[in-house]
Amino acid sequence: MTQNLKKKLILFIILITCISPAAGESLTIVTIKVAPFGFNDANGKPTGMMFDISNRIAEEAGFDYTNTLLPYARTIMKLQRGQADFVLRFSNEQLSVIAEPLSSIISMPIILLSQAGNALKTLEHLHGKTVGVIRGGAFDNNFDNDTAIIKYDTNDYSQIIKMLIRGRLDAGIGTNVGLYFSASKLGIKPEVFNPPLHLSAKDFILHFSKRNKNTKTKDALKNSVEKLKASGEIKNIVNSYMGKFKWETPTN
Repeated sequence: MTQNLKKKLILFIILITCISPAAGESLTIVTIKVAPFGFNDANGKPTGMMFDISNRIAEEAGFDYTNTLLPYARTIMKLQRGQADFVLRFSNEQLSVIAEPLSSIISMPIILLSQAGNALKTLEHLHGKTVGVIRGGAFDNNFDNDTAIIKYDTNDYSQIIKMLIRGRLDAGIGTNVGLYFSASKLGIKPEVFNPPLHLSAKDFILHFSKRNKNTKTKDALKNSVEKLKASGEIKNIVNSYMGKFKWETPTN
């Protein structure tokens, strides 16, 4: 190889690197396995709104990637060990230790849902009663810290809805998106439930493993999120799973 050709090759490599900081890098993504955020469709194919959004973030940033559905607890384990680069989920104390919150993805209302009858007005109405909570999930600080409420761990929103309908739970907590999506998939109409007790709203956040020190990767992901939010694509993905259901909290 001539000296001139070597110089051209080096210049080409530098140019490619400058054009795309993600060139040659592959990301390992994990997604919480809770419908509608991450689940397997009828053909066994991974899907879900956070699964799709994670993929689009990586694609927009120019990365190759893999994306695996895992239970809440295992997503934390993977980030902690450096076996995954990021996950989209609510923040909690465990995540703050092992991952950096890079970007807010989308905010969703947190509600308490109960069967039609005596509507829930405050958390105090649930003292001494049993509420279904997805194992590993943290949804509302006041609820989480209220020791007078009995918390029952469940695998997913579908289990919460089934147990609620069978009278085995007094209420279920979670995002309105997750609870009503699961009820719809089970063929249960909204009128079966009381009007929800709105507790708060929480953001899905891109949590990036502290084991990955690549600042260019973090910057590329941040920019990607902002582009997808500005274009409305993130909200469109959520709406594609929710159909006509008005999941956003009205603003005055």
